[in-house]
Amino acid sequence: MKTMITAELDWRESYARLTEIIQPRPIALASTYDPDQGPNLAPFSFYNFISCDPLLLAFSPLLSGKTGEKKDTLKNIEKNPEFVIATVTETIAQQVNAASANYDYGENEFEKVGLTPVKAQQVNAYLVKESPVNLECTLLEIRSYGERGGAGNLVVGKIERIHIDESVLSSVGTIDPALLQAVGRMGGEDWSTTRDRFAFPRPDRR
Repeated sequence: MKTMITAELDWRESYARLTEIIQPRPIALASTYDPDQGPNLAPFSFYNFISCDPLLLAFSPLLSGKTGEKKDTLKNIEKNPEFVIATVTETIAQQVNAASANYDYGENEFEKVGLTPVKAQQVNAYLVKESPVNLECTLLEIRSYGERGGAGNLVVGKIERIHIDESVLSSVGTIDPALLQAVGRMGGEDWSTTRDRFAFPRPDRR
């Protein structure tokens, strides 16, 4: 067995191993808006649904490993505490990957990668037209875990509105994963599909 003492590792090495261990990871395509700089779009694979009542999700933009600076997404949410999280599917995966490039602050990733902004109904941000699921969120809190490159900032948002394209719904109104075709992140540069699935009935529901 290989044992690694994390205190003795560079954080980049720990990051590489943990992203290989914690997989597949869902991807949050975060849409934010700065009144002065305009819209921003960026993917984050440190993301999950964390509470049902209240209805909360969380994602974590790391500080830049090269500069230690905050990501544009985090800057925007600090100024305008509202955002949209879109589901990443096979159809838009390539464009989402392109949105992760280090564009200058204020550059519009929607335009850069060819995705379409649609004004949200409640929050001051944009839905992603090409994504079949968009979640309008208001900021609950941000927790910061350091000031050096690689430190996480946990953004917790309350889900205010859920938009689901009927094209991904089953005949009984549930989201059909075969129609949704969500993708996830693995380690390194690998992504994954959700085509191969299996079911287990929960013991307490038998």
